[in-house]
Amino acid sequence: MSSVVEILLCLLGLLGHVSVCVAAVNRIQGAVADHSFEKLLKRSVYLWALLGLVLPFFLMWRSAESVTPWQVVARQLVADWGYFTLATAWLVVVAIRRLAQQFVDRCPDSWAITQTEVLHISEEAAKESEDNYYPEANRSFLLTLAGNQVGQLEVNRKTLYLPQLPSKLEGLTITHFSDLHITGVIPQVFYDRLCDEILELDSELVFLTGDILDVPSKLPWVSRLARRLTTSKECYFVLGNHDVRHGQDEKLRAALVAEKCVDLGSTYRHVDIRGEQVLLAGNELPWIGTAPECRPKSNEFAIGVVHTPDLIGWGRQQDYDLLLAGHAHGGQIRIPGIGPIICPSVHGVRYASGVFRKGRTLMHVSRGISGLQPVRFRCRPELTQLTLRRPDRQ
Repeated sequence: MSSVVEILLCLLGLLGHVSVCVAAVNRIQGAVADHSFEKLLKRSVYLWALLGLVLPFFLMWRSAESVTPWQVVARQLVADWGYFTLATAWLVVVAIRRLAQQFVDRCPDSWAITQTEVLHISEEAAKESEDNYYPEANRSFLLTLAGNQVGQLEVNRKTLYLPQLPSKLEGLTITHFSDLHITGVIPQVFYDRLCDEILELDSELVFLTGDILDVPSKLPWVSRLARRLTTSKECYFVLGNHDVRHGQDEKLRAALVAEKCVDLGSTYRHVDIRGEQVLLAGNELPWIGTAPECRPKSNEFAIGVVHTPDLIGWGRQQDYDLLLAGHAHGGQIRIPGIGPIICPSVHGVRYASGVFRKGRTLMHVSRGISGLQPVRFRCRPELTQLTLRRPDRQ
C-alpha cells in the first residue's frame, strides 16, 4: 500500500474509534439516572478515547518489524484483525443505520413548518445598552467563538396533523419550549425576551419540558419567568435531569407551583379544553419518580409531557396522541452534511430534534433554549408554537 492509502485507512480507523466513544457517551447520558455514576462512566470513556489514540504507538513499539503508527492501523483494516477493525465496522454500521433512520423517520404528511422568525437578541441588546451583554464574571470563552448562536432565538410555527384529533380541538395552539438551563451566563434579558415571545404567541396551552435550572442561586429568575407566563393562562411543566443535580428539584418544583405553574411530574390530569376532555400526563423518568399509568379513555385526546425523547416507547404504549420532549438540544453543534454528533440519548442522534411518528403517537422534540455549555452552531435555540389539525383540513 502507498503511504497515502495507509494514512487514509488510519484516519478511517481512528474515526471509528471516535464513533465508538461518542456512542458510549450518548447512551450513558441518556440512560444513567445517577449523576455521580454518570460522571464516572463518562470519565472511563474519555480515558478509553485517549488510550485508543495511544494504542497505535504501543502496537508499533511491540511490533517485531519497523512500522509506523498509521501502518499498524491500516493493516488492521485490510489484513489483521484488531480493535480498529471492529471500530471501523461499528462506524460503517452506524452510518448505514443513520441513513436508514432518516428514511424511516420521515413523516412529511404529519407536520409542516408554516413560519420561522430569527431574533438576534444579543445583538439587539448590545445596541440598546453600553453594558456588556454577557456578565464578565460568568463569561465563557465559548461565547467568543465565531458563529456561536446562543444569543439568537428561532421562533417557529408548525402545524401537526393528527387523524384522531377531535373536531372541537381543530386549530388548538400549543407553545412548547424546553431546556432553559439557567446558569447566569446567558443574561436575564434573554429570558425576559423569551417570555415576551411566549406571551405574544398567545397559545391556548403552554408546556415546559424540563432542564430549567443549573445554578440554584438563579431560582428567582425562574420565579420571575413563571410569574409573567401565568398572568393569563396556565403553564404545565416537568423537570429534567439537570434539575436534580444539586438537590434543587423540590425547591424548584415548589417555586414553579407557587407561581401557579402546573406540575405534571409523575402524574396526570383530565382537563376540559373547548368542551373536550383532554388527558395531560407527565413522566420524568429515568431521573425522577415513576411513570403514571393513565391510558386515555375512549376517544379522549391525550398529550404526554416528558423530558427525554427516549420515552417515545412509553408514549406509544400508553396510546398518547402527542408527546412533547426536549433534552437533546438538537445536538447543539450540527456539522454540515452530517448533522448532530453528541446527543444524550440511548438512541444516539436519532431523536435530536424535530417531529417523529411511532404508531398513533406524534412526538415533537424541541431544540431547547440553552445548555450547560453556552455553544450553538447551526442549531439555534428554539421556541415553537404547534397548531393541531386533522389531515383532512390541510
